[in-house]
Amino acid sequence: MGGALRRLPRALVLGALLCVTVVACGDPAPGSGDTDPGAGSDAGTLDLARRPVVLISLDTCRADALSSQGGTHSVSPVLDAFAAESIVFEHARAQTPHTASSHMSLFTSQYASRHRVQNVQHGKDPATGRQRPLIEAVPEALPTLAEVLQAAGYRTVGLTDGGNLNRAHGFPRGFDEYTTELSGVEAQVADGLEWLDTLTAAPADGGQAPPWFLFWHTYEIHAPYVSPADYLEEWVGDDYQGPLRKVVADIAPLDFKGRFGAMRTTFWADKANYGADEAAYMRELYDAGVNYTDDHLATLFAAMRERGVFDEAIVILLSDHGEEFAEHGKWQHDQLYEEELRVPLMIRLPGGRNGGTRISTPVALIDVMPSLLQMLEVDISKVLPDKLDRMQGESLVSALLEAREPRPRPIYSEVRNDRKGGPLFDWQIAIHHNGLKFIIDEYRGRPGDTSGWRAHQLYDLAADPDERHDLVKKDENDPRIARFMELRDRYKLDIEALATLEALDSGGEISEAMMLQLCELGYLDDCGD
Repeated sequence: MGGALRRLPRALVLGALLCVTVVACGDPAPGSGDTDPGAGSDAGTLDLARRPVVLISLDTCRADALSSQGGTHSVSPVLDAFAAESIVFEHARAQTPHTASSHMSLFTSQYASRHRVQNVQHGKDPATGRQRPLIEAVPEALPTLAEVLQAAGYRTVGLTDGGNLNRAHGFPRGFDEYTTELSGVEAQVADGLEWLDTLTAAPADGGQAPPWFLFWHTYEIHAPYVSPADYLEEWVGDDYQGPLRKVVADIAPLDFKGRFGAMRTTFWADKANYGADEAAYMRELYDAGVNYTDDHLATLFAAMRERGVFDEAIVILLSDHGEEFAEHGKWQHDQLYEEELRVPLMIRLPGGRNGGTRISTPVALIDVMPSLLQMLEVDISKVLPDKLDRMQGESLVSALLEAREPRPRPIYSEVRNDRKGGPLFDWQIAIHHNGLKFIIDEYRGRPGDTSGWRAHQLYDLAADPDERHDLVKKDENDPRIARFMELRDRYKLDIEALATLEALDSGGEISEAMMLQLCELGYLDDCGD
C-alpha cells in the first residue's frame, strides 16, 4: 500500500467515531445516546426533559472527608443530609487528580489524553524558546456540556473560583455568564443566591421561562486549608506546635485570594521537611475547611428549597479530585492513589426520587455528561451537528432511575504533564477493574532508570483499600499484570485513533498504513479492498 495519503469522507469519519470504545467496538457504546434498558418509561414518568440543572463542584474534596462516604468525623452534616436525598455513587473516580484536566473530562465526557487539557505550567514556548505560561484549550471539535445545553435552549451560568478553570482552557464555551473570581465559598454562595433569583424569576412578558444550567465551584477546601478562626478552634487541636502552626497564623488574617496566593510561597515553602506531625495537623485544618464549606452550603441549599429548585431540578454534587496527606509520600494531588481519585458523586433527582440509594459499582466523572443528557433528552448530534458527539463515559440512568447497579467496566485515570517546553515529564495511567487497581508509569521505572520509581503497581482494593501492599512486589509474573497491560495498550490505541479521526474530520489526511491499522482495530466500518 505504500505511504500514500487518503482523505476520508466526513460521514465515514463520524461513523468511525461512533464505533470507538475503550473496551471493544462490539461492546455497548458508552454515552452514544443509547437508552439504558427500561430507563425510558421512568424518565417519562419523572418528565426530566428541560429540567433545571445545578452542578456543584467542591474542589479537592476527597470522598472520605464526608461522613456519608466513610469519613470518621462529623464535619459534613449538610452534605450528609443531601446524600440521604440523593443517589450516592460510593466508588466514583476522577479521571485525573488535577483541576483543569479533571473538570474538562467532566465537561466533555472525554479522558484527559483525549481532550489534552493540562493544568497551567510555566515553561518554554516550543516555537520561540521564551518563557511563558503553557495553556492549551479543549479542541473545538469536542462539545462541552455547557455548549450542548446552550444549543438546546438552556440559559447557562458558571460561577467559579477561577484558577485552572480559566478562560484560556475553553471553560467558558457555552456559558452565557462565566465568572473566575477567586473569592471563596462565602462569596460564591452570595453570587449563587443572586443568580438563583435571576434564573427562577418569571419572565416579564408572562411567557415560559427557559430551562437553565448553573455550574457552581469553590476552592475553599483546597490548600492552604486556612478557615476562619472559630472553625480552626473547633476542629484543630493543640497537640501540634511545630513551625507550620505559625505559618497558618501568618496566613489567617489574609482574605481568601491572599491566602490562596500564599500557598506556594509560604504554606508549602518548607514542605521538604514536613512529616507525620504536619500531615496530622493539615488533616485537621482540611476538616475545618470541609465543615466551613458545609455550613455555607446550608445557605445555598435553603435558598434552593425556598425557590422550589430542589423539587424541580437535577442537582449534582461532586469533586474534581481528592487530596493526599503523605499517605503515599507526597502532598496535595499529583498521584493516582485512592485518596486523590475517589471523590464524592451524589445526584439528587427532582422530588428526591430514589433518595438514599447507594451504588457500589465503580463509576467515573466522565459518566455525568451522558447521564445528564439522556435524562434531559438532549441529543448532541441534533443540537450541535457540526461537533463530534462521541462521549467516552457511560450513562448511569438505570442506576439513577431504577437503583440498578451499572455494568462493571475498566475505568481509567491519568497524571499527564508531558507537553513540549514544560518543566515536567510525567505520564502515569491507573486502571480500576474487577476490584483491582493497576498503575503504570509510562516514562520511569524501566530497566536502567535510576529514579527509584516502580514501572507497575497492582493493588487488591477489596483487601487493601489503602494501597499498602503492591502485589507486583510479591509476584512480578502475576498473570493479571498482562491483562492490565492489554487494557493499557487498548486505551492508548483508542486515544491515538480518536485523535487521528478528529484530524481527518477537520480535513486532514491519513497514510495507507494508518488506514489499515484503523481497519484492523475495528475503528472504521467501510474498509474495502
